[in-house]
Amino acid sequence: MKTAIDNQLSIMKLKTSLLLVTGLSFPALFFGAPAGSAPEKERKTVELSEMVVAATRYPVPIETIGSSLTVITDTELEDKQTRFVSDALRSVPGLSVSRSGNFGSLTQVRIRGADSNQTLVIIDGVRMNDPASGNEFNFGQLLADDIESIEVLRGPQATLYGSNTIGGVINIKTKQGETGLAANGRAEGGSFATFDGNASIRGGTEQASGAFSIAGLTTDGVNVSRSGDEKDGYENMTINGTGRIALTERLELFGSVRYMTSELQFDDFGGAVDPTTGYIIASDANRISDVTNLSGRGEARLNLFDGTWQQTLGFSGFDSTNRTLSDDFEIFKFDGQRTTLDYQSIVDLDTPSFAESTQTFVFRAERDEEKGENSIAGDLPSITNIGVVGEYRLSMLDSIFITAGLRHDFDSEFEDFTAPRVTAAYLLKETNTRFHSSWGKGVQNPTLTELYGFSGTFIGNSDLEPENSTGWDLGVQQSLLDEKASLDVTYFNNRVQDFISSEFVPALVANRPVNLDGTSKIQGVEMSFIAQLSEGLSFTGAYTYTDGEDPSGEELVRRPPHIASAALNYAFWKNDEKADRANINLNIVYTGEQEDTVFLSPTFQQERTTLDSYLLVNLASSFEILPGVELIGRVENLLDEEYEEIYSLQSPGIGLFFGVRGGIRF
Repeated sequence: MKTAIDNQLSIMKLKTSLLLVTGLSFPALFFGAPAGSAPEKERKTVELSEMVVAATRYPVPIETIGSSLTVITDTELEDKQTRFVSDALRSVPGLSVSRSGNFGSLTQVRIRGADSNQTLVIIDGVRMNDPASGNEFNFGQLLADDIESIEVLRGPQATLYGSNTIGGVINIKTKQGETGLAANGRAEGGSFATFDGNASIRGGTEQASGAFSIAGLTTDGVNVSRSGDEKDGYENMTINGTGRIALTERLELFGSVRYMTSELQFDDFGGAVDPTTGYIIASDANRISDVTNLSGRGEARLNLFDGTWQQTLGFSGFDSTNRTLSDDFEIFKFDGQRTTLDYQSIVDLDTPSFAESTQTFVFRAERDEEKGENSIAGDLPSITNIGVVGEYRLSMLDSIFITAGLRHDFDSEFEDFTAPRVTAAYLLKETNTRFHSSWGKGVQNPTLTELYGFSGTFIGNSDLEPENSTGWDLGVQQSLLDEKASLDVTYFNNRVQDFISSEFVPALVANRPVNLDGTSKIQGVEMSFIAQLSEGLSFTGAYTYTDGEDPSGEELVRRPPHIASAALNYAFWKNDEKADRANINLNIVYTGEQEDTVFLSPTFQQERTTLDSYLLVNLASSFEILPGVELIGRVENLLDEEYEEIYSLQSPGIGLFFGVRGGIRF
C-alpha cells in the first residue's frame, strides 16, 4: 500500500538532463559503409534450452527452474520499438505498471500485488533500488536501448537476494562485447517534440572484449495536470560500459559502469481542488526533478577442476543525487549510496550412478550497506546487512529438478531474518508438459525515508519492523501444435505481515508510516500463451487476475484485478535468408479498473477513488532500405485513449514517431 509514500514520491521524483548528440552523428556511421559490411540481423526467440540466471544466480536451462520466470529478448524490444523498459513489462504476466502521467515521470512496477519497492531491480549485477527514493527503482528513468535481455522472476526471493524481494526480481543484462568489432545506431523523432537516439560499439577477442553505449531522449511532453496548459518536459542521457578480460584459462575479470542523468518537469499537488469531490488534484507548477545515478561493478571469476568449482568475488556500488527545484531554487535534496561486497562458490558434481543426476552446491555471502543524506534531516544512520546463503540443486533423469536453499541475514537496525526456499520442476516428455512450483519467504526492510521521513507532511518512524511474506505458486506449461505453441497457467498465493502503510496524525497535520496488524492477502492466476502461427508470424498473449487486500479487507491500491495483453508480430523474410526485410508489430495492453488513494482538502485525510479501465494499442513497423539500415516508425496509443494511472495525472494521447536505425561490422 504505502499510499502516502507513493503520492509524496510521485510529487518529488526524478529529474533529467541532456539530449544525446547521437542522432546527429550516427547516420554517417552506417550510410558510408559498404553493403557487405552490414551484420546479418538474426531473429532470436525464447527457446526451452535458453540459459537464465535470475532464478539461481548462475546459468541454468529455463525449462529446469521451478520458479515463474519470463524472458524479454532484445529482438522483442526492437520489434515493438520499445523506448522505456516499463512499456515492455506491461505485457509480462503478474506485473502492473503505474506511470505518473508523462514520459519519464515516476513509474512504478508491482509484481503479484507487492509494493513497488518490494521489487528488486538488478542491472549487470548491480542492485539499482535507490536508497534516496524509498528503496524502489524508478522505471521512468530506464531507457530500453542496449539491453540484451530482461528476466522477470516472480514470487518471494529473499533466500537468493535478501531485501526488496516480496514481489520478485527483475534482472537486466546489457549487450556485452563480442568477437570482432560492430557498431550500431538509431535516431528518431516525433510527437510532443520528441527526439531520441543511441549509439553503441562492441568488440573484442577470445581473451578480452568490451562494449560502450550512449542513449538519450528529450521531449516537451504534455500537460499532466487537469488544469492549465503548461507542458511537462523530460530529458535523459544514459551511458553504459562493460568489459571482460581473461587473465588465464581459469581466471576472468568483469567490470561495468553506468551513468544516468535526467530532468523532469512535473506538476505539484496541493494547489488545486476538484470542486465536485473535494479531492486535492495536480495543478500546474514550475517544479523540476533532477536525478543523477552512477553505478558500477567489478568481479573476478575463477574456474577450477575443469569448471567443477566456480568462484566469484564481486564489489558493486550505487550513488544517486535527487534534487527538487522550484523556479531554479532547490527546495529539497536527497543523496543515497549503496555498496555491496559478495562472494559465491558453486560446486557441480556429476553423479550418473544416482538416477543419472547432477548435484550443485552453492554458498554465497554478501555485505550490503546503504546510507543517505537529505536537506531536512541531514546525514542519516547507515543500514548494514550481512547475508549468508546455502543452496542445493538436484537434477535427475533429465526430467526432475529440485532446489532447496536457506538464508540468514544479520541486520544492524532490525532483527535477524531467516528465509527458506524450495522449488521443483518436472518434465513429462511424453506429452511435452512441464509442471513447476515454488515456495519461499520475502522480506522488505524499512527504508531510510520510512525511518527518518523526508518532509513536513511525511515524518519518519524509527520503530518500524521489516515487512515479511510467505508465498507459493503452482503451474503447468503445455506445448501445443507440434511444439509450435505453449500455454502456461500458474496460481500464486502470497501472505504479507507487518505491512507498512501510513496513518494521518491530525496533531502534526502529517502522515507517518506504521506496521499494520494482521495479514495482507494476495492471490491470483497468471496465464501466458506463445505461438508460432506460420513462418514469420508469431503471437504472444498474457492475462493476470489479482485479488489483493490489506489486513482490513480493502483492495490494495494500484493493483488492477484484471490485466491482459496481446502482441502479433509479422516478419517478412528476404529470399531464403533469415534476415528481416520488413517487420510489423501490433501490441495491445488492457488494464482494468483499480483503486487509488486521494487526499481531502484541507486536512489531507486519505480516501479511495476508482480509476477507469483503459486500452492501449501500439503499432510499430520497420523496413530495410539498405543492408543493415532500416526505416522505422510507430504509433503509440493508436486509439488516443484518455486515461490516468495515478489520480489526476493525465497520460499522453496518440503519438507518431519515425526514424532510422542500422549497424556495421568491421
